[in-house]
Amino acid sequence: MVERTVARFSAPEIGGAAHPRFVEERTLAFEARLELMAETAEGAGEGYQERHVRDALERHVGEELLASLANKLIAESPPSRRPTEAELAQLQEDLGGPELDRLGGRARVAVAAAAEQLDASAVDALLRRRTFAAWYLDRAVTPILQPSEEHLREVFRSSAHPFRGQPFDRIRPALRRWLVGERLRTAESAFFQAARAHVRIIVSR
Repeated sequence: MVERTVARFSAPEIGGAAHPRFVEERTLAFEARLELMAETAEGAGEGYQERHVRDALERHVGEELLASLANKLIAESPPSRRPTEAELAQLQEDLGGPELDRLGGRARVAVAAAAEQLDASAVDALLRRRTFAAWYLDRAVTPILQPSEEHLREVFRSSAHPFRGQPFDRIRPALRRWLVGERLRTAESAFFQAARAHVRIIVSR
């Protein structure tokens, strides 16, 4: 199948206008499906709207920039400061599980990918990109991935979360995964909004 580019973007973080990145039609359609799937427990993202496409594109661009910054930081760090492949794989598992659960499970996400004629490698590529983005945010922007026990208890007492009415000790691991996911999405959005002024996105019509 011939793929079609639907957007290209450039930013100083990835080398400026001389080094644009491209977003393919099926990839963006798949990620727009995921935006809708995060809102509803039914289906595999059929009938997504323009706002889902816009949100998916912004998240894709933001994560690409963050992942590029992560790769640059890793390359420039001394070996003792670089994450190993095993550490990155574990982080991807830790982050990917809750993300897939939020979307209704890996099987549902795989169906959404298949609907755009993408295979499981598209799901793995998306999770790996989000892993590098999360690693960079945690290392270079603000600690996100290891909330303290005190903070977890504060969130349990005062925040709107999906575990109300359950004992803290029973839901601690699930609460931690939920909190990390929420903090990551907030940090990614804040990063993109801050970067928007110097990111150029051109959408093909």
